Amino acid sequence: MYMLYMNSDQFAEALERIDTVILPIGMTEAHGHHCPLGTDVIIPRRFLELIEERKGKELIIAPEIPYGHSWSLAPYPGTVDIPHDVFTEYVFHVGKGLAQWGVKKLVLFNGHGGNTPALTHVMERLADMGMTVLLINWWIDYAREILTICAGQGHAGEDETSVVLAIDESLVDMTKANVNWNKAIANVRFPGMQRITMENAQTGDATLASRAKGEAILALCTEKIIELIEKLQADQLIERRG
Repeated sequence: MYMLYMNSDQFAEALERIDTVILPIGMTEAHGHHCPLGTDVIIPRRFLELIEERKGKELIIAPEIPYGHSWSLAPYPGTVDIPHDVFTEYVFHVGKGLAQWGVKKLVLFNGHGGNTPALTHVMERLADMGMTVLLINWWIDYAREILTICAGQGHAGEDETSVVLAIDESLVDMTKANVNWNKAIANVRFPGMQRITMENAQTGDATLASRAKGEAILALCTEKIIELIEKLQADQLIERRG
């Protein structure tokens, strides 16, 4: 169920039987010269459409957050970079606002890698308030599975471009797809490095992307994500040994 389309009474009634809310979080930023600025919003949105078709009566999907933190892509046109501390506080207060109405379990469904440090901090603060918070980064959490479909991964690379193609081919201009394997050899920041490590606002080999690969990624990851959410709902996220 989508929170955006519910009235206040429907939301309150739903929370009497549903304790899990999914909060999609993306980014508006350059994705090469070939993918849309909203790639990190569009992909989570599609995943959640597929999940809602299967689990809609058991979940509430909150309105998406379309902006995040992206120092690495800040020099490229269209990137809206929100400072780390501002972004952290905003997401925290969204989670806190949901908690006050009785939400017990929150899924942060993230579409952008630059958001992860802030979201980890948000998780810890909300957990201290009594919430259970799960962070899903689809391209990281299921990288092993994705690499059975694609030869490589990257920002606007083969995997991400393929998924956008599967969602809507008209959003991608494959004639502008590039290859970039530049990579820093240490955890370093220096003036102008974004233009080097994120050359053409992408990483990986976007020229290898295809709609078929994207459809396979969507299908595979959707199953894995549903399995994980079901474990969250059943309080089975800890593996005990011995």
